[in-house]
Amino acid sequence: MKGSFSESRDDWLPQLYQDQWDAFVKLATLLLADQQVAEDAVIAAFVTSYRRDPRLHSYQHAVSYLRTAVVNKARGRQSAQRDTTVPQTPEELAYWCLRGLPARQREVLILKLATADLSDDEIAETLGMSVNGVRNNEAKGLTTIGETLRPGTHTNPGHADPRVEAVVRSGLETIMESIHPTSRYDAITSQISRKPGRGRPANWMVVLACLVALGLGIMLPVLSSDSISATSDEDVQPAVETPQASNQSLSTVQTGLNVFYLGRDDGLIHRELRDLPTLGDRLGTAVGAVLNVAPLDPNYTSGWAAGQVNRASVEGKRITLDLSASAFSQFKNGEQVQRAIQQLVVTATAAVGDRTGDKSVRILVDGSPNLPIIGKPVTDFVDEGLAQCARVWVDTPQAGATVSSGKITISGLAQPTVSIMTYEVKSPRGKQMVSSGQVNISATNGDKWRPWNATVTMPKGEYDVVIREGNRIADEKVVTAK
Repeated sequence: MKGSFSESRDDWLPQLYQDQWDAFVKLATLLLADQQVAEDAVIAAFVTSYRRDPRLHSYQHAVSYLRTAVVNKARGRQSAQRDTTVPQTPEELAYWCLRGLPARQREVLILKLATADLSDDEIAETLGMSVNGVRNNEAKGLTTIGETLRPGTHTNPGHADPRVEAVVRSGLETIMESIHPTSRYDAITSQISRKPGRGRPANWMVVLACLVALGLGIMLPVLSSDSISATSDEDVQPAVETPQASNQSLSTVQTGLNVFYLGRDDGLIHRELRDLPTLGDRLGTAVGAVLNVAPLDPNYTSGWAAGQVNRASVEGKRITLDLSASAFSQFKNGEQVQRAIQQLVVTATAAVGDRTGDKSVRILVDGSPNLPIIGKPVTDFVDEGLAQCARVWVDTPQAGATVSSGKITISGLAQPTVSIMTYEVKSPRGKQMVSSGQVNISATNGDKWRPWNATVTMPKGEYDVVIREGNRIADEKVVTAK
């Protein structure tokens, strides 16, 4: 794109379409193996991005934002027809092998080998994972493909054969050359011009579509720091395979679900309240979310790779979680495993309404008690309590939320030892203070979490809502007031 970049969505939309439409369609086609479905996914990415009107401050930022949106929308779709073509060449076989990899490995390899000049940092940003996670998934994916191409040939752990990389890259390049995107700009502008709610399926159809996605094992988007904070009607849904509750004949949406994540900087446990559709119960949905649902807040991450919940059940004081091996794919050391397990334990116990430490959690990998790296634990895992959690949780508004301008209420929970909290509302561009004040904290009730709230004033615009405990920033959310 030539010239300066305009932050106006009516300017960047045609500019980004002209520059990036073909590249995004090719990327989505590689992810989906179906050009028609891929084009629909890219259209949806442009439409959603336009409607959310994010603060895109540079051309590169805009490309990064749209790329993440495309990957997210591709995850929410599947090919109308399964490709049954028998691979004839090493390149075709390599792509066929790539299609069979776990989702994160597949996405990393496509972004790494088919997207020109995309660094590991940029891939990590697009997929919402660490750079080490990108490199780990890349090495595992190439090793798996290499084993299929040349059975019995072993490479050093964590180091993929460069010959395999060359074959996969060549296969992706060959496929991209055969993709010829059609012009669909009119379809984008047509969807944008519809009023919110027009042309959308009825609510029960939306839920049904999400539930079909759940049964097919389609994963949730993994978002980065500048990526999209999905709303309930546009969110791609998690891959969860849990038994359907015996008293539940109709599928429902689990609302206000406690989903816990790890802080990128502090490594502590943070909470988000989410609304997610499910075929089963609250426990299975919450655990599936930890594995597959990206946090709304870019400062949070999950310790788990994408995977499936084979079984989630409660018997007496034991919660049993049987996860697929793919969920453990990004662990490199025991510390990572322990942090991720504690994240899962807190989520599971909260889902069944018991964070008192009374219930233990047994974790299996495809039915086996032998966990990667740490082996078979001596006892079941238990909630380790407040020490593992952030001292302050912000429940409303969520990161990336859009609220009505004027007076709004911010609220959440604080640990019992928190005594002084304040808030600040700042303009994210100039860091200009819009309002500030004291946070109201409920009276101490033993060792229980204490609700807190404050009423703040927000004119129209985008703001950083900063919550402080004393002089320390406890949490921070970016919110848009309309």
